[in-house]
Amino acid sequence: MISLSKFKSLIPTPLLNKLAIECDVNADNHVRLPGQTVFLCLLNGILNHMALTQRMLEEHYTKLIGKHCDHSSFGKRIAGIDADFFQAISDHLYSKFSSMVSNKDLQVLNLRIIDATIVAYSAKLLSFGIKADHGNKGLKSQVKSVIELSDEGLPNLLHICKDQSEFSDVKALGETMKRYTKKGDLWVFDKGCHAHQVLFDLHESGAFWLTPHSAQKLIVLGVLFESDTALPESAPADQDAALVVHRVELASFSGKRSRVKDLESMHIVVVHCYRWDKRAKSWKQLVLMTNLPLNESRDKAGPYTFQEIADIYRRRWEIEIFFRLIKQHLNYDHLTSRSENGIAVMIHMSMIASLLMIWYKQQANINRGWRSVKFWLAENVREWTLYSLKHAQLRASP
Repeated sequence: MISLSKFKSLIPTPLLNKLAIECDVNADNHVRLPGQTVFLCLLNGILNHMALTQRMLEEHYTKLIGKHCDHSSFGKRIAGIDADFFQAISDHLYSKFSSMVSNKDLQVLNLRIIDATIVAYSAKLLSFGIKADHGNKGLKSQVKSVIELSDEGLPNLLHICKDQSEFSDVKALGETMKRYTKKGDLWVFDKGCHAHQVLFDLHESGAFWLTPHSAQKLIVLGVLFESDTALPESAPADQDAALVVHRVELASFSGKRSRVKDLESMHIVVVHCYRWDKRAKSWKQLVLMTNLPLNESRDKAGPYTFQEIADIYRRRWEIEIFFRLIKQHLNYDHLTSRSENGIAVMIHMSMIASLLMIWYKQQANINRGWRSVKFWLAENVREWTLYSLKHAQLRASP
């Protein structure tokens, strides 16, 4: 276990009280359940239960505080408490951990892997969300969140979708990227976000993107590289050789049927690869596109070799692994509340717990799976919570 003093420094009690004041989460009728106590009970509950319920929150409160608080009080509190309080805690941890692991001096571009994940509920249970027909299972409400992973592997919640148009990733991911993009960003995403307008707008903003080719018509302007090495007939012994670049082209999108003005002015590098499919035990084609500019010798896209471009896209799988982490271990598939605000609170809490788990695994040097990390983290959180409740005043009034 990590020392209590080191753990307390992550979210000091004065900071928790300060955020509670700024977000105004402690009204006079919240003496029993101030925002700080709700946060601590939720964090303990998420780390100790696969499917956290309001009754389990009641049990955690009784165990930690030594007093009784009905589960319905937790339900009402989560439904009404300002979700910005939990987002502020998440933002604080993200910033703190980024500064610990950042290697910005060596980074030319800011890598941002982005995707959306979905939790579906019966439409009868939720009055909001994106409606989708699930066939025999009937109409369901999808809670869709757009999340990014930094180059260091830290997760950041960018957007919780509410509009029906965000059923499409072109809208959900595209508008989110345009809203948060900065010059020098390199966005990596799947081919679901393929609209010319999104790609061109990111390009015009000074950001870069890397994504698989979808159904867009390309105009080939020249061949930059072509391999004369035959693919091995069997599985590659080296895992790093499971993605092989065999042809690279300079191209542009055809603007004849596009509504995007000057689309053809955006030159793109098209990287044709073969990847080894473990299930099919054969090579499958993968075509990647990026708007990174060619260097003078035309053997790199931006600061990267063509093989490095392919390897960067392989990292997109990291966000799928992260989605599995929060759904299998951090309650994301069981969001406890059915209100819009309560679900936002629980999503932020899942992000907080995931940041702590990623940090804890590195700090404690645990080389086993997430289940082991979660077990030891839960022990530390319980110790920290008991200390906070006994030795600090977790009550902040304006």
